[in-house]
Amino acid sequence: MKVTFVRQCRRRSGCAARGNHHQQTSQNIKNLVKISKSSADDENEKVSERTIEAKAHSHPPILYGHLHMAKTGGTSLNGVMANTFERVCGHKGYSYDAFQDNEQAKRKEKEGKEIHPEGRSRVFLQTMKKIGFEECDYILVETNWQFWTKSFGNGTFHGLKMELHVPCRNRLDHLMSQCNFRGKKIACDAKTDEELCFDFKKQFTDYPEYMSGILQKRRFQSTPYVKRDTNRPRNKANECIWENRAVLEKIDKYLLETVPYYQFYNDCMGSENEITATVAEYNNE
Repeated sequence: MKVTFVRQCRRRSGCAARGNHHQQTSQNIKNLVKISKSSADDENEKVSERTIEAKAHSHPPILYGHLHMAKTGGTSLNGVMANTFERVCGHKGYSYDAFQDNEQAKRKEKEGKEIHPEGRSRVFLQTMKKIGFEECDYILVETNWQFWTKSFGNGTFHGLKMELHVPCRNRLDHLMSQCNFRGKKIACDAKTDEELCFDFKKQFTDYPEYMSGILQKRRFQSTPYVKRDTNRPRNKANECIWENRAVLEKIDKYLLETVPYYQFYNDCMGSENEITATVAEYNNE
């Protein structure tokens, strides 16, 4: 910043008096130049910070998907992820309005009302397809497996690869949760592209921690997250399977031999493809 002053003195007596004033003015100008330079440096710093911030907000190089398995906490995980991270697109809620959606749920909770996935906590697949997935970094959909291969398999979606995360829950506990959902009971006296996994029990602790290194945190988060119930209250004391060892082992063997999901669980959990095991190892280092 260049500042030029031209001043003409005609009366000698006036010049002396004004000399000090000119010196003071000159000093003020120098200070002004310093301030202007400092402001320019600050602005450059801010621009640099904004550039870094913009880069930090860029999309990850691949898409992430949550492969929904009924009764593994997917509704709650969807709500937590949408309320924690940006660009989460889910059947049970999107990031962009998750804050207000959870605030409404909190008000209902205070009023003693039942809270179920509805309104903005339930976005149907047809609506999701109309919106599109171009602005999504993390996608949660409750539908058949063909959706994933058709929509995102082999770089189908704008040439991007996708990594699917599969929640793994103990098969017997999972079975009993589904029986509770359907109002069924076990008759214990009766005669007889890359896929990673994460531990069902750690999906609200280690799993979000893992994803926080990939997804952008939301500017505002509504806490605490209010759970949307999709199952009736469950009392394990009424489930005879836990007290009958022979029945428990027979059912466990049947599930492992006949259900591909539990076979995947058995192969993935404890392997290098288990996300939550990686997080635990990192924390222990």
